[in-house]
Amino acid sequence: MTGIILYQSKYGASKKYAQWIAEETGYEMLETKKADIEKVKKYDVIIIGGGVYASSIAGIAFLKKNIDSLSEKKVIVYCCGAAPYDEEVLKTIKNKNLKDKLADIPCFYFQGMWDLEGMNFTDRAMCKMYVKMLEHKDPAEMKAWEKPFFEAKGKKCDWTKKSYLTPLLELINKGEE
Repeated sequence: MTGIILYQSKYGASKKYAQWIAEETGYEMLETKKADIEKVKKYDVIIIGGGVYASSIAGIAFLKKNIDSLSEKKVIVYCCGAAPYDEEVLKTIKNKNLKDKLADIPCFYFQGMWDLEGMNFTDRAMCKMYVKMLEHKDPAEMKAWEKPFFEAKGKKCDWTKKSYLTPLLELINKGEE
């Protein structure tokens, strides 16, 4: 099977995961903003990945716009963010991004990176406000996905792990048997 990995990476985690998937599969990788649907629909497997910002997956608009052209393809979505994997987080992301015709598309969540100083002004301001809000919360009452934001305050963190890709790679390999 042939495949392509489309990714949109603002701070590097989505691209890092795309590179690891490409290493494991031999698939081509391309930034989503450079993707042309006529080229993309020539592949059997289309993987689309991006960072999560306010529960929205970066680059998902390409899939929403072109889903009818990809209906006969194996489409997989991955996303990453600062929070560790959590069923509740993944459910929220899926409900917001993969509705209607996209509802049956498999979606994987991987923990990404955190670098407050490397963020653009808007993202940095939003994250600082969020961390400020968490400072007023009892750490014992924080949800698992909130803790990294609080603990990473003032630090640069890279939580990416190649091993997180195992279920996604198994799904690809299942289709090639």
